[in-house]
Amino acid sequence: MKRNPVIGLFGVLTLAAAAVTAGTAAQAAAGDVLCTAPSSDSSTYSPPLSLTPASTTVTITRDLNTCTSLSVPAINSAPVTVHQVTVASYSCLTLLNSAPTVISFTWNNGATTVVTGTRTVNLAGAALTTTVTGTVTSGLFTGDTAVYQLVAPSTGVLACTLGLGTVSRIDSIATLTID
Repeated sequence: MKRNPVIGLFGVLTLAAAAVTAGTAAQAAAGDVLCTAPSSDSSTYSPPLSLTPASTTVTITRDLNTCTSLSVPAINSAPVTVHQVTVASYSCLTLLNSAPTVISFTWNNGATTVVTGTRTVNLAGAALTTTVTGTVTSGLFTGDTAVYQLVAPSTGVLACTLGLGTVSRIDSIATLTID
C-alpha cells in the first residue's frame, strides 16, 4: 500500500501546531488573549517568489477565529482581514530573514491591537515556522507582550531556496498569545 506524503506532512504539521498550542496555552493561563487553531494566516505572492529578488505584491489574509480573553471576555475572534503591500526586492531567501514587523489585529468587538516586534523564521524538516515576538504598542492591551506564531508546510519554500521552484502562496496555522 502506497503512503500519501501530503497526508503525512499535514499530520506532522498538525502535531507541531498542537505542540505550539499546548505550550502557548500553558504560558497564557493568566494572559489577555489566546488564539489557537484552526486560526489561519495565508500569504500570496504576485509574482511568485523565486531565488531572484523582484518587486512583489504580498497579500496577507488573517483569520483568528478561535480566541479567548480573560480580561475582555467579549473577544472571541479577530475576523478575516486582508492586507496588501508591495515589497521592492523580495525572494524566497529574503522571506527567511529576521525583520522588524508591525501587525495589527482588529477584534470582533471593533477594538484594535497593534504589535511591534521582530519576525524570525525557521525552516526545518516539514515545517516553516514564523514567529513574531513583540510588544503591544497601541490599542487594546498596550504594554503587553505578544507572540504570534505561524506553522506551514516547508516543501515549497525549501524547493525555492534550492532553485527548484517558486512560492506563490503560504498557508499557515496561526496562534497568538498576548500577556
